[in-house]
Amino acid sequence: MVKIIKLENSHLEVEIIPELGGRVQKLINKKSNFDWVWKNKNLQISTVEKGTNYDDNWQGGWEELFPNDAVENFCWGKGYDHGETWSHSWNILEQSNDSLELNTSNLESGSEIKKKYFLIKNKLRVEYQLFVNFEDIFLFKLHLALPINSKCIIDGEFDNLFKVDDDFGNILQTKNDKYFLNPVKDSNYFDFAYIKNNLNSVKVKQENNIIELKYDKEFLNYLWIFQSQGGWKNHNVVVLEPASNGKKLFKDAIESNEYQKGPIVTNTYYEVIVS
Repeated sequence: MVKIIKLENSHLEVEIIPELGGRVQKLINKKSNFDWVWKNKNLQISTVEKGTNYDDNWQGGWEELFPNDAVENFCWGKGYDHGETWSHSWNILEQSNDSLELNTSNLESGSEIKKKYFLIKNKLRVEYQLFVNFEDIFLFKLHLALPINSKCIIDGEFDNLFKVDDDFGNILQTKNDKYFLNPVKDSNYFDFAYIKNNLNSVKVKQENNIIELKYDKEFLNYLWIFQSQGGWKNHNVVVLEPASNGKKLFKDAIESNEYQKGPIVTNTYYEVIVS
């Protein structure tokens, strides 16, 4: 059994699992009782082994990927599928009714990450401090999975959407283009895109509920969005992914000069506001 930590105020109820990447397992808007965190109903909440295949073991929730997405070779060795933090057990540093501070230890990369969750009225704010201790390219990105329960609208100041993989997806570059920013449950569509976002804000509207993601545009200055409207593994999910790099594969990020490189110590953040 894993330990679930609850943060709560008069507006929000949040659950976090330190043993599973310190991920957010639940974020409920108390006003409407709407839960903005997608969970894979086909998998139980349980720890996973290092090096586990991500897609087949994706339990859902809000987590981070570091120092890679696709498997990559580093100066210190080979990175795990979707990185090493999502399956890692994080340490509890401080805890109160409306805040929680965690950190990592013994990562294969030799790096360390601290993160702190705060509840501020109807807002969850998450702050990070990254200590990347190796001299190599790396990726840090958010992986915030939202459920598609009916019809959604994804809203932002977007200029361009580019497919991450030409061989994956059936929305972009087809007659179904409009469904990417207007996903519908069980439409059988799915896709993955890089998006030029002119602001550090994305809104998702569903039923009478709205969530707004705001994030650091200095370090997390690229936006990726993955989604499946029942068409990929029967999941109905939108994943918001502000990222430090412009491309998934390191070779592509280097070619486009859209990447971060260690060693580095830096701070970053995101926050979500529900209404």
